[in-house]
Amino acid sequence: MFQNKFYSLNLFIMKIKLLSLTLIATTLINAAGLMISSSPKATISTAGSHLTVVNVLSPKPEEQQKIVNLLQDGISTVISKQKGFISASIHKSMDSEHVVVYAQWKDQQALNNAVKLIEAGGAPSMLQVFSSANPDYHPYKVVSVNEFNKK
Repeated sequence: MFQNKFYSLNLFIMKIKLLSLTLIATTLINAAGLMISSSPKATISTAGSHLTVVNVLSPKPEEQQKIVNLLQDGISTVISKQKGFISASIHKSMDSEHVVVYAQWKDQQALNNAVKLIEAGGAPSMLQVFSSANPDYHPYKVVSVNEFNKK
């Protein structure tokens, strides 16, 4: 009987150690930004095969925040759900004269499909943005990434 209790105690201790190691590993993975996911994540890399689109919008200065709000609405409710969408980051200039959207798509076809959806009225917030803020967007390929080097 003593041996069974000893065995059960050892098994319990091993489970606790395994759980602790799992928690430590998960914490380290999250801290390093290496969380494993089945969906693509925003990454700036020369090795990536995705399409980067930089869209510079020039709203009236008093309408900059309205444009940002419309973009946030359109991207979160419609665009982010489109096949081939990876990410979009919205930036507003400090002088209130521009809004920049840095977006990543799987490929040109995914971007084309989103543009057709917007033009057809399937993303009203985005259509409102593009009809009032003078969009200037172009596709890009990342050719260089430079990161902080403390050496």
